[in-house]
Amino acid sequence: ITSQLLLTQFKIEGVVHYGIAGNANPSLHIGFVTIPQYWSHSALWSWQRYGYGPSDELPLEPNGDYTRNIGYIKFADYAENVTACNSHDNLLNNVWFQPEEVFPVDGTPEQRQHAFWIPVDPLYFNISKSLEDMELENCVNATTCLDETPRVVQVHRGTSAGIYVDNAAYRSFIYKKFNVTPVDMESAAVALICMQQRVPFIIIRALSDLAGGGSAESNEIDTFISLASNNSVNVVVEFIKRLVAEPLVSDH
Repeated sequence: ITSQLLLTQFKIEGVVHYGIAGNANPSLHIGFVTIPQYWSHSALWSWQRYGYGPSDELPLEPNGDYTRNIGYIKFADYAENVTACNSHDNLLNNVWFQPEEVFPVDGTPEQRQHAFWIPVDPLYFNISKSLEDMELENCVNATTCLDETPRVVQVHRGTSAGIYVDNAAYRSFIYKKFNVTPVDMESAAVALICMQQRVPFIIIRALSDLAGGGSAESNEIDTFISLASNNSVNVVVEFIKRLVAEPLVSDH
């Protein structure tokens, strides 16, 4: 709502959204600053009836309301104790990931479009490549430092949901299924509004913890939130400097 109000009330040339995020990518570490090329909202689901599977049509699917094109998560695949269940099944069955409905300002009024992976602005993304040479903070204080020196990294995808992910199994699932790195609760909303309003945007997120734990390195968000936040802010400031200096901005 805030993004929509800003774009409606003011003449905005572009949006730079930033903050911290959980990490789903096992090859990256706390303090790294990630810049995804695509964002999605991954908590709009069609929850399938028990007994139905991938070959069964979802309710309202023929009308274009729901789809099986994006994929699903099967809860039975994550059962820990199945000795009391002969079928090794789970009544929660499957949830199918769904795209959001958008109504672009340059589209036909009241004619919806669907969006799941939303690309950031290609010019902004190209400029952000030059940030990979930045030096980032490595220590919270004199006694608390990270084992791996943080850096700026362009990544393929990030995702958002109204869910705080502190679960290693789900972290592993979304990384393997969608190749996402940062996981947060806000960025996709900004991305969807910018897409709908046809305003260029980029999103910069520093990794404050490994979602769900499981690393030898301490991953307490309470310990590293200030370091991750500072790294995120420093990268955003440098990005804006380089964006302003970019000669193609006036033509974009």
